[in-house]
Amino acid sequence: MPGWVLVTLMTAGLVVLIWAVAGPALTGLFEQAISRVSGL
Repeated sequence: MPGWVLVTLMTAGLVVLIWAVAGPALTGLFEQAISRVSGL
């Protein structure tokens, strides 16, 4: 397997892992910011 294929797969795996961990936290922060701005 060429090196660039391995690098691409590892990068994609890292992105998915980070997204799975940080996604819910970022969603919560975003909802808090929206509720503060809209005054709810």
